[in-house]
Amino acid sequence: MLRLRPAAPHWQRLPLIVLALLVALFIVPAHAADRSIPLLSLPTPIGEAWKVLQGYACGSHNSWDRYSFDLVASEGRTYGAPVRAAADGVVFVWAKKSGTLILHHGNGFYTMYTHMSSVVTTQDGAFIARGAVLGAVGDRGAPGIPHLHFTAFTADGSWARNRQSVPLSFAEGQAFPEVGGCSQHQGTVVTAAQPGAGIPVPDTTPPRISPLAAPVHIASGKPALIEWPAAQDDASIAGYRLYVGPDPAGTSEWFVSAPNVELPALAVGPYLLRIQPLDAAGNQGEWVTLGQILVE
Repeated sequence: MLRLRPAAPHWQRLPLIVLALLVALFIVPAHAADRSIPLLSLPTPIGEAWKVLQGYACGSHNSWDRYSFDLVASEGRTYGAPVRAAADGVVFVWAKKSGTLILHHGNGFYTMYTHMSSVVTTQDGAFIARGAVLGAVGDRGAPGIPHLHFTAFTADGSWARNRQSVPLSFAEGQAFPEVGGCSQHQGTVVTAAQPGAGIPVPDTTPPRISPLAAPVHIASGKPALIEWPAAQDDASIAGYRLYVGPDPAGTSEWFVSAPNVELPALAVGPYLLRIQPLDAAGNQGEWVTLGQILVE
């Protein structure tokens, strides 16, 4: 006896590839979910001043590892200096050619230490405590200038896919937000503290800046260097966003690290100079109209 099969629902008749696409639309990828990110310790030697040789978003730091620092000793040796784990974790991978050790800290969060000359262990899954020495600074993969390349990133799955670096923040009380521009935070000095001991209370006070006493007069048709008093803060100043124009509420992403800027040639007329100071702990001050620039 011939039996008629009921027509399959529309979704059963879709090609498998279409079904896969539909399913993907309703699955939240792991990297999109909130992650628990530990507060990191600086990976540099305890008590030594190190500086940012190259900061965010410039040169080799302009891909998935945008939020990376190249660190060198302010004084004394860089090559051979100890590299320390920024948080409790396990060894994820060792790449000898570039001197890269990656630690996994759980929940899809990783830290990466690159250009090391040697490492203490490369054993997959070996536990490393916060502050423990991982190896020594070198120049593998970047011969010529020994430095430590450091990145913190999130990723998906057992193969760490979809890597995405995150802005750095350290238990020593310094945070480094996105501020715009090339090599952000270059030149900033950091000093590592013993994990869990002697770490200062984080600075939560925004920096303050005072208006200029008088208008700034510059000649038209020529570049001009203008300066303003440095902002005041409980921590060090990371830099300034500035706006030059007619809008009394104007803002912009133009960023400079020092309290001065070389303006391009401007047409005759009055302009407002507005500044927003940012400190090294990640606090942002109010936009302040410092005064007038009179181009004559």
